[in-house]
Amino acid sequence: MGKLDNRVAVVTGSARGLGAGIAQALGREGAFVVCADVLDAGDVAASLPAAEAVVLDVTDPAAVASAFDRVADEHGSLDILANNAGVAQPIADVVDTDDAVIDRVFAVNFRSVVNCSRAAVPHMRRQGKGKIINTASQTGKQAWPGWGIYSASKFAVVGLTQVMALELAKDGITVNAVCPGTMVTDMMYTGFGEAAAAAGVDRDGLIAEKAASIPMGRMGTAEDVGNLVAFIASDECSFTTGGQFNLTGGEMVWF
Repeated sequence: MGKLDNRVAVVTGSARGLGAGIAQALGREGAFVVCADVLDAGDVAASLPAAEAVVLDVTDPAAVASAFDRVADEHGSLDILANNAGVAQPIADVVDTDDAVIDRVFAVNFRSVVNCSRAAVPHMRRQGKGKIINTASQTGKQAWPGWGIYSASKFAVVGLTQVMALELAKDGITVNAVCPGTMVTDMMYTGFGEAAAAAGVDRDGLIAEKAASIPMGRMGTAEDVGNLVAFIASDECSFTTGGQFNLTGGEMVWF
C-alpha cells in the first residue's frame, strides 16, 4: 500500500531532471502519473507502475485545459498537480537581458503555473479536495546576481503559491511550493559551465567546490525533490498550505 494509492497526478516538465524524480516518487507511492512535457516523457512513464506520457506545451492555456479535462474524464479524478516545468536563463544582469529571454522565462516558470492550476482547480473543486505543489527555488527567496529574471519568476511562484493557498483553502485544496537549492540537473551543469567559461576556470572543479561549500556536503538530487513532493501530496501533510519548503542542504536557510 502506498501513500498515494488511487490518486491521479499530473507532473509537468517530467521528461527529465527534477520532474522525472517527482514522477518516480509519486508513482512509487501508488499514484497514476501523467508525465506531461513538451519533450517526450515516454521513458519516464514506462518506468512507472501506472503512468502515461503526454506531450504538452504548458504555455498554451487551451492545450493545457484540454489535456487536463481528458485526464480527469478518463481516469475519474485529478488529485495532484505538480507544477514543475521550468527553464533557466543565460547568466546576465537584468539590464542586459533580452526581452525574448524575459518573456520565455516568465511564460514557462510563472504563467504555466497559472495555466495548469486554472485547468486543474475546477476538477479538484468538484472532488472537494486536491493538492497543488509548485517547484520554486531558493532563488525565489533570495536573489542571485546574474540570475535576476529567473529569480524574479521564482519569487512570483512563491507569491502565487501563498495567494492561491488562501483562495483555495475553502475548497479543500492545499497549495505549497518546494524551494530546491543547487541540484544535480542539466540546468546546473549549464549554469556552472557558463560561469566557469566566464571566469576561465574548470567547470568540474567549480561544481566540486560548490558542493563542498554546502553544509550537508553535497548537492541535492531529483530523488530528494521527489520524496518531498510525495510527502506534501500525501494525507500526512494535510494541514499545511501556503508553505515554501526549503530543500537546500543548508545552502540557504530562511523562513
